[in-house]
Amino acid sequence: MSVSDTAATILYIEDEAALREELSEELTDAGHQVLTAACGDEAEAILAGTTPDLVLCDVILPGRSGFALLEDLRRTGKIDAATAFLFVTALSDRESHLEGLRAGATDYITKPIDLDQLHLKIANLLAHARCLRSQPEPRMDLPPVHLSRREVQVLAAMGRGTRTTEIAFELQISEHTVNQYIKDIYRKLGLGNRADAARAAITLGLLD
Repeated sequence: MSVSDTAATILYIEDEAALREELSEELTDAGHQVLTAACGDEAEAILAGTTPDLVLCDVILPGRSGFALLEDLRRTGKIDAATAFLFVTALSDRESHLEGLRAGATDYITKPIDLDQLHLKIANLLAHARCLRSQPEPRMDLPPVHLSRREVQVLAAMGRGTRTTEIAFELQISEHTVNQYIKDIYRKLGLGNRADAARAAITLGLLD
């Protein structure tokens, strides 16, 4: 796959100047356009005039935490449902991971950063985001069926591009159970794949 196929506009929010410069250079060398901010307010100023394809964000920031910032951005619509959001942080405990997922993060990577893993995560998240944006009409006609609370949670996570293993971790259930929920959701809503599931999540307002 060529650089032109994978290049994206990435907003990187990190208060440590040295790390911000180092990772920005790494991402730029990979072909991406990188915008940087040292705090949430700077990030919001950038988002007022630019829509990135993906946001990389530290959790510990001056002022608002990365968790609070993400919640604000999702709630106010300053980043849309197709914009992937990846937390980059030194916090590796389970509760911090869960809090990031609850805030609406698409994925999570811990410091020190494994660059190979980071590039793979970015490529996967961008592919999913482009799939969402490529749909000519994101909303779809859905049958008037009832989804259980768990099915709604699973569908919302699928709409964010969350992998099955991550959904299981977030909801504290087995992957087998997640796969059964996915099978039931597909059957009830007449879906055929994850792109359909993402559109269904948008239609049902689960990513607003």
